[in-house]
Amino acid sequence: MKTDNINHEFLDGVLDGSHPDVYYHFGVSNEDSLLEPLRDVRAVIMAGSGGRIKEFADHWSELNGGAEIVAFPKDDRFVTRYTAGVLFASHGMGMPSASIALQELMRMVFFLKGGDEEAMADVFWARVGTSGGVGLPGGTVVVTSEGVMADLKPYRLIQGGSGTYWFDSTFPADVYNAIIAASDHTDFDVVSGKTVAGNEFFLEQFRLDGAIRLETDESKMEWLKWLHDNGVRNIEMEGAMMAGYLNHWGFPKFAMICCTLLNRLEGDQVTASPEQLHKFSEDSGVVLFNYLKSTLLD
Repeated sequence: MKTDNINHEFLDGVLDGSHPDVYYHFGVSNEDSLLEPLRDVRAVIMAGSGGRIKEFADHWSELNGGAEIVAFPKDDRFVTRYTAGVLFASHGMGMPSASIALQELMRMVFFLKGGDEEAMADVFWARVGTSGGVGLPGGTVVVTSEGVMADLKPYRLIQGGSGTYWFDSTFPADVYNAIIAASDHTDFDVVSGKTVAGNEFFLEQFRLDGAIRLETDESKMEWLKWLHDNGVRNIEMEGAMMAGYLNHWGFPKFAMICCTLLNRLEGDQVTASPEQLHKFSEDSGVVLFNYLKSTLLD
């Protein structure tokens, strides 16, 4: 794990006790005894919904013989649970919200592992969610190979007068291939492909059903077909940033697992029944837990 880009000036002071580190949006600091059981964390799993995080933690606890669940006290921004070596945390919706959660979680893992590069490299990260398919029917699970923005370029930040900072937003192939292999007997398709991360749900995803419409039917289809021709298989709102930040720190094991709710080539609105949507959402969790069981369970 390369740590050249980690903020040592700040974080080393946390390790040597010069100053505390407050994970403000999670309502804890490195000085809280609540974090002590988390030193054995082996995976960090993120999802948009707090309710889903609670379900994930309950399920993982059951798979580990009813292991104790540690709940963070603050949940107005992010819902967080820890059990049996896995930290589950919600990230809200979109890259601005998810980037806050991810940066605080990376700092937290740095503290929990005492800055040990080998220990940090063993931690698996994943985002699990839903997405719009590009040429795929609803119910297909996509394990992302590369996160790109709406222009098919990697994640980047506009740093004022200093220009644009570009991140590496690829996902490790050994990880996404292992995740797919762990779910080779499911009753739904699990595929890999590029994933577009939109800064916005309607406009940057070329939707025509929002309050503001900038595209036409023709320009929308032209964009979607261009994405598909370039290997994009789904669209969501967090993955390119997540891959960029984790690559920047040098974490080698991370993934994104998203089930499609619809095929955007066929329309903008989600018309699946509540029962279908529930199964779609559950299926991405099935893929996650198949992988966790194959790698973390004794």
